[in-house]
Amino acid sequence: MRKIACTLTLFSLVAAAAPAQAQTVPTRGALDSCHTGSAPLERYAVFSAQMGTVSGTKRMQVRFDLLEKVGGAAYRRVSAPGLGVWRSSVPGVDIFRYRKQVANLQAPGSYRALVRFRWLGDGGKVLQRTLRRTGTCKQPDLRTDLAIGRVSADPAGAGRARYSVVVRNFGRLAAPSFSVSFAVGDEAPSSQTVQSLGGGEKRTLTFTAPRCNARTPVRVALDPELAVEESNEGNNARTLACPLDG
Repeated sequence: MRKIACTLTLFSLVAAAAPAQAQTVPTRGALDSCHTGSAPLERYAVFSAQMGTVSGTKRMQVRFDLLEKVGGAAYRRVSAPGLGVWRSSVPGVDIFRYRKQVANLQAPGSYRALVRFRWLGDGGKVLQRTLRRTGTCKQPDLRTDLAIGRVSADPAGAGRARYSVVVRNFGRLAAPSFSVSFAVGDEAPSSQTVQSLGGGEKRTLTFTAPRCNARTPVRVALDPELAVEESNEGNNARTLACPLDG
């Protein structure tokens, strides 16, 4: 089971201004930073909260609930140590600030925090409460995304042509070995193997095949054996008009 890791930094501050002025401190919940990476602990978000005292306040409290959205599902609350519990200021302060780092975020996924605030008076009586929603930390899909780029051709003589096919990886992770199939019209396809293609990289392959024309388009397929797990399989095959002039 995947576990959310939490760390926190808590600040209880005595404001320099008088208490009446301290009431103007905005109540705020925010996404301070969003970090993406291939390793789980490199995928983390830092959320923060700020509140100021109100009349009669003896102690201020904040609580963070983490909301997660994966795929097409709705946001759901995530349980983890340090989340969903009230954190208190020390007595007698005018400003209370709190930061929480949440790591081991799932990719792809979206994360935001629901920050609750409450002001306590004598005997722990709740004087006031409110809540804020932070911005969203989006973790992109890390999987490979192979795609067919530009296809061009030059005559090679004897009814043949030399075709250049650009293969791209729009994903963030490297693609392991995969094959590329190329054919003209109804001819049997030829195949080449790409040993590896890094995230964001592209490579140009050259095929020599019969010369195409308006009645014989070219067909390209990436990873026809489905050996590579991808975020999008829909851009792996194309049928194109003959790229030769005339």
